[in-house]
Amino acid sequence: MAVDVERTTIVDVSPAGMSWGAILAGWLVAVGIAFLMYVAGLAMGFSAFDPYDADATAKGIGAGTCAWLVLTWVVSLFVGGMFASWFDGRDDQTTGVMHGITVWGLSIAASGLLLALGIGGAIGSGATLVSGAAGGVHGRAMTHHGIRGMGDSDASTLLQAQLMQRIRQTSSAGAPLADASAAGSGMDRRSAPPLDPRTANAATLALLADHPDTARALLGANTSMSQADIDSTVQGLSADVSQAKANLKAAADTAAHYSAMAMWVLFVSLLLSLLAAAFGGWIGAAHVHRVYHLRRYARSAPLR
Repeated sequence: MAVDVERTTIVDVSPAGMSWGAILAGWLVAVGIAFLMYVAGLAMGFSAFDPYDADATAKGIGAGTCAWLVLTWVVSLFVGGMFASWFDGRDDQTTGVMHGITVWGLSIAASGLLLALGIGGAIGSGATLVSGAAGGVHGRAMTHHGIRGMGDSDASTLLQAQLMQRIRQTSSAGAPLADASAAGSGMDRRSAPPLDPRTANAATLALLADHPDTARALLGANTSMSQADIDSTVQGLSADVSQAKANLKAAADTAAHYSAMAMWVLFVSLLLSLLAAAFGGWIGAAHVHRVYHLRRYARSAPLR
């Protein structure tokens, strides 16, 4: 009597899990590549710095920094995603892409955490040295071009110095007449005390805020100047106040422009690095056999 034996083969179709060890290893490789490229970028920046041509150097370093930042993120995360797939050892392209994207996410999270803790400032120490040296040269060059292009602090300080200078000139011009009247009356009149720097700063801010009456009141309460001299001083500073306002607006526009440019560079670098990490994971999984082609795998005995 013949007996039919029916065999049932159970195939495991559950999706393969993520290899967090491979992801962590790929992230470490990406960090190493990024640090290597950061050091190379700083070396090239210091080599290209020319203290005698600050404007051209600043433009070149700024453009080069943006391009190098994008290139660093793209290359490091591409290599990190590819190595994560190689460490995983499976030829599944979908899993490789997932590993690459996870390496990118881990890199972004770690970078944000480091910046939040303030550790990222150590990375930019070299760039701070370059910008500080360029700022010193740029400051010396500004003395030949007036106050155009100055920052808000420089413009306010210069206007305050001009205000105090005009007050001293007005006080010295009226001193002989005051001394003569004091001598005729037999009184010992001392010279008027200089304007308090805090009062001068408050009066300067009032002029910049289009409140000349407040500035006149501050000068009248803290100096011995007559009302006519105060009005003449405030009126004489009208051109300087207009120039200072223009400088403040230019500085604000410049800050907004560079902030927007920095945000766009960061967005582009993050987007391109995401695509590079996913592509690196896909490439690594598609060519994983080239990494393990010398490895021997045990084969199961055929069923009989």
